[in-house]
Amino acid sequence: MPSVEPPANILVTGANGYFATYAVEDLLERGYTVTGSVRSARKGEEMKQLFARYGKRFSYVVVPDITEPTAFDQVIRENRFDGVAHAASPVNPQPGGTTDEYFRPAVTGTINILESIKKFGPSVKRVVYTSSCATVLHDQEGIQHTEAHWNENVLKTVEEKGNKSSHREMYRASKTLAEKAAWKYVNENKGHINYDLVTALPSYVSIAPMHNVASRDQLTSTNAVASSIRQPRPASEYTDTAYWFIHVKDMAALHSAAFSEPDAAGHRILGVAGDASWQDIYDALNEYPAFPKVPRGNPRSRGRPDSGSKDWDTSYSRRLLGREFIGIKQSFRETEEYYQKKGWAFMP
Repeated sequence: MPSVEPPANILVTGANGYFATYAVEDLLERGYTVTGSVRSARKGEEMKQLFARYGKRFSYVVVPDITEPTAFDQVIRENRFDGVAHAASPVNPQPGGTTDEYFRPAVTGTINILESIKKFGPSVKRVVYTSSCATVLHDQEGIQHTEAHWNENVLKTVEEKGNKSSHREMYRASKTLAEKAAWKYVNENKGHINYDLVTALPSYVSIAPMHNVASRDQLTSTNAVASSIRQPRPASEYTDTAYWFIHVKDMAALHSAAFSEPDAAGHRILGVAGDASWQDIYDALNEYPAFPKVPRGNPRSRGRPDSGSKDWDTSYSRRLLGREFIGIKQSFRETEEYYQKKGWAFMP
C-alpha cells in the first residue's frame, strides 16, 4: 500500500489523551493536517489553544462515546481523511469490574471505527492503531519478544479466573483482544477496504503531559511509578527489571513514521526503548539533589545500557525512528523535573 505523506489529512481519535497529544504535535510538526476527536467541545477548545500555532491545520470534532455503533460515521463521511490514528480507548472500569465491562467496550470501539472507514472513508489508505506492548508478553525464558508474539497467557488466565482476575490482567487481556479483533477485521475484509493496518505498541510511556493538569492526583500511572520507586526492596532486587519504557516523543515519532513508511503496513511496532532496573532509576534520579527521598540502592551495582533491551527485538522500530531511543536517564529525569516545576513532590 502507498504511504501517507504530509500534507495528508489525518484523523486522530482520543486526541486529548496523554500520548495522543504528543502524536498530534508530531504529525503537525511534520506538516500533516490533523483533525482530533474528543469527547466534549470543552476538551476540543483546550486542544485548539494548545495547537494554536499551527492555525487551521488543527481542528477537532466531538465524538462523545466511541462504543456507539455509528460513533464515527458522520465525521468519516463528512471529511476526506487520508489516514486514521486510532488512539482513543474507552474509560477503563474501576478495579472489581467484570470481564464484559473491560472487553466489550475495548473490542467494540475498535471495530466501530474500522467499520465506519469501510463504509464512508474510501480515501483512507492507512490506519495506525495504538495498542500496548502488553499484547506481546510471553513467558518463554531466553526468547526475545517480537511482533509475532501474542499474550496468550493472560487470555488463558482471565478465562480461568473470570471476574476474579486482577485489574492488570483484565487490562492486558482487553488490549490483546481488541488488537486481535482489529487484525481479524482487516484480514477478513480484504477486497472490501482501501486501507491497511499498522499497530503501535508502547511500553511504559514517560515524560510530562502536554495538556494542563490541575492536580498531582490526575497523574495516576506516573504516581504509581513514583510509589513503586519509593517502596523498600532487598538489595537482591536492585538489578531486577523495573520497567520497560519509552520516551513519549519517541513513541509519537514512531506513530508518525508508521504513516509515512510504505513497508510499515502489517507491522506491529514495538515501542520499547529499554528495560530499566531499579538501580538504573535510582542512579538517574539521584544525580540531582533537588529530587529528595529517592532510594540510593547500591550505586556500585553494574548498570544496564541507557537504552536497548535484550528482551525485545526492536530492530524495525529503530529503523523507523532513524536514531537510537532516548535513554532511561533523560526519560525519568524529565518526568521528575516536571513534578518539580509544578511544585509537586514526586515522592511525597
